Amino acid sequence: MVPVTVHRARWVVPVEGPVLENGAVATAGGRIVAVGRARDICPEFPRATVRDHGDGALLPALVNAHCHLEFSALQGRIPPRLDLVAWLEAAMAGFSGLSEEEIVQGVRKGLAELHKFGVALVAETSNTGLSLPLLAQGPVEFHYFYECLGFNNLQSGPLEADFEIFATEWARGLSNFSAAAHAPYSVSGRLFDRVNRWNRRHGRRNGVHLAESQEEVRFLKEGDGAFRELLEKLGRWQADFQPPRLTPAAYLDGLGFLGSETVAVHGVWLDEPDRQILARRRTWVVLCPRSNCHTGAGFPNLPELRRAGVRLALGTDSLASNEDFNLFQEMLLLHERYPEVPVLELLALATLNGAQALGREKDLGSFAPGKIAALLFIPFRSSPDWGEALLLAGAQGEISWAEAFGKEA
Repeated sequence: MVPVTVHRARWVVPVEGPVLENGAVATAGGRIVAVGRARDICPEFPRATVRDHGDGALLPALVNAHCHLEFSALQGRIPPRLDLVAWLEAAMAGFSGLSEEEIVQGVRKGLAELHKFGVALVAETSNTGLSLPLLAQGPVEFHYFYECLGFNNLQSGPLEADFEIFATEWARGLSNFSAAAHAPYSVSGRLFDRVNRWNRRHGRRNGVHLAESQEEVRFLKEGDGAFRELLEKLGRWQADFQPPRLTPAAYLDGLGFLGSETVAVHGVWLDEPDRQILARRRTWVVLCPRSNCHTGAGFPNLPELRRAGVRLALGTDSLASNEDFNLFQEMLLLHERYPEVPVLELLALATLNGAQALGREKDLGSFAPGKIAALLFIPFRSSPDWGEALLLAGAQGEISWAEAFGKEA
């Protein structure tokens, strides 16, 4: 008979379903077998090992729905900027000065930090492939987006003709491997189509940075500005480019790139028609508020995105544009800016919604029988406003694993 462990705490936050005061989660064989009030769960498993975590909350391990682990070696090296293009130039210069060993060591450090801050699943975006073998070793589960760039790439052949990684066993064999298009200002319309076709042919998700800055909006409407200057400087300008004169979401919708299997990151500069397009296409938008502040991009309009019915998740972006990988810091910042948004919704952004965006909701993101036993405990003193107390404690790093993929802490 498989041993059962019952984890109990003053608060249990299943994410799906009401918060349970004096709740419990029973696990066995690395899976959740029951969730409920401790007074009901404990008698159901009389021979179980009971772990009483005390004051605080048990909640599902987190999902970081957007990250660039390969930039981890730049932590603390790229100061905040007033506009995204200036930050991008500084980040590109910093990254080009890193050795492969420094990048790899940074990835290892980043993976350890993700685990430290309670992340069970991460969406990694990379354009080198260096982080993939390390992700495959753990300690977190992952979805890998290999990012394609090429504003002047007008080829129409197979994607692997220009990006060799798509011919490898990694790409062909892993269902959690996707092609991604970097952004509308760095990827040609033809390359967007090739990325989209590769993902559809292999049953994978699309990924893209979308509406991150005002300069992106200007570039798509006028074809000039800081992004044109950057492309010319890099030798990637497309001489006969004609701007689509569309907003970012409208442009990608016209290319057929949006849909329920597309993960679009940032969404800072979306107007109401764009929000309606994303809601209608059921496209996921991943918010990275601290990174947006650091890069000078702006701040996501969470109330309007919610009102439009856009499906939302949460990420940290990279350590080149953020202090750490603590998703509670992201939730707390959103809570401070938009106190009218319920804390439970913010927790869903960092758990269930992220799991759904990456197609892993059957295993992660909430407490329910059959899901993976990935449980966090956040200690805090009992308070009428338990939600804010939870965010504050998590933001301060008071995060521990009660059980990590069947392994008790």
